[in-house]
Amino acid sequence: MDGTSIELALLPWDDAIFTANVAKIALEQQGFNVTLTQVDPAIMFESIATGSADASLAVWMPVTHAELYEQYESNFEDLGPNLEGAKTGLAVPAYMDIDFLEDLEPKE
Repeated sequence: MDGTSIELALLPWDDAIFTANVAKIALEQQGFNVTLTQVDPAIMFESIATGSADASLAVWMPVTHAELYEQYESNFEDLGPNLEGAKTGLAVPAYMDIDFLEDLEPKE
C-alpha cells in the first residue's frame, strides 16, 4: 500500500465527485497515491476494462449504465453496490402547484 498508485475514474456529477474525493482521502490515509480522473461514462467503463483506470464509485445500476456494464462486464470485477435505493429523476419543491411535467407552463 505504501505509495501504491490508484486511479479512480469518475463522472462529472456532483455525487460522483464527492464520493471519489472521500474515497481519495480514505485511501491516501492508508498510504495509497490516488489520482482522480473525470471522464464520460463510456470512457469510464473502457478505462477500467483496459486497466488504464483502477476503479470507479460512479456506476449507476441497474438502469443508467446497464448497456455499458454488459458490454465490459467480463473485463472487470464488480465489488457490489456502494449505495442502495438511489433513484434518478426530476423533483420540484413542495410549494410548486404541479404533479406532472406536463403541468409546467412554457416560458413566453
